[in-house]
Amino acid sequence: MSGQAHRNAGTFFLHGSRDTGVLLVHGYSGAPAEMRMLGNFLQEKGGYTVLGVCLAGHCTTVEALEQTTWPDWYEAVEDGVKALHSHCRHIYIAGQSMGGLLAIKAAAEFSPTDSSEELYINGHREDPAENRAKTCSVEKLILLATPVFLQDWRIPFVKLLRYFIPRLHTGQHSYNVPEEYMQGYSEMPTKPVPSLLELIKLCKAEYLGKIRIPTLIVQGQTDHTVKAQSATYLYEQLKCVSETQKEILWLPEARHVVTLDDAREMVYEKCLEFFEKQY
Repeated sequence: MSGQAHRNAGTFFLHGSRDTGVLLVHGYSGAPAEMRMLGNFLQEKGGYTVLGVCLAGHCTTVEALEQTTWPDWYEAVEDGVKALHSHCRHIYIAGQSMGGLLAIKAAAEFSPTDSSEELYINGHREDPAENRAKTCSVEKLILLATPVFLQDWRIPFVKLLRYFIPRLHTGQHSYNVPEEYMQGYSEMPTKPVPSLLELIKLCKAEYLGKIRIPTLIVQGQTDHTVKAQSATYLYEQLKCVSETQKEILWLPEARHVVTLDDAREMVYEKCLEFFEKQY
């Protein structure tokens, strides 16, 4: 996919056999299709209901993406959490790359009630777990190749360079999977990148510190987009998440889109194991 949408590139919904739903969020210039194999695995092996959202400006044209900013992208995530809540009692979220940043924002915004709190309704104690099921909250978080530090040396100068380099090649179609799963743009517009950098700053300064739910971080060590130290930073800044409820899965030879790279089956298995684990 280069300048227009593929007919199978957009939002997908997989109905599961249990009352837990998973929201999957693709990356910048990507498409829901890059999350589809993970979604299929979670539904088939775990019985989860899965919603893969399409972010604003994606699955249309690169020109459309150029006119968007991070609040536009987040709108689909916010709507997705609410849509899943209409089908499921429990909601988990996983985001790839920039989708991970949006997932951080969602986890901070849709924060569950502290399980230690005593809740009383009409004079009667309400079970905290039951209360979480009734409220629209995210209960587990997976961050896949989520950027804090980027590899491209041009990033600090992007506000100026975007006028001279309007597009960058993405390498979206270089993975050993069927073409139907590689439906992102082959070019990445640089105009919205300053907004993406603003979102990174907000995650660092505000959203990470608000997260209190179990979190899995997945990072490839041959990622040419995101520096591997991003994973360590995320882990350390999840200060309200206990050591027993957060972990990093390192992938020694994985590239950026870990849902499509050669180690993808390991990623799928780990995601399912994490969602199944009782905390």
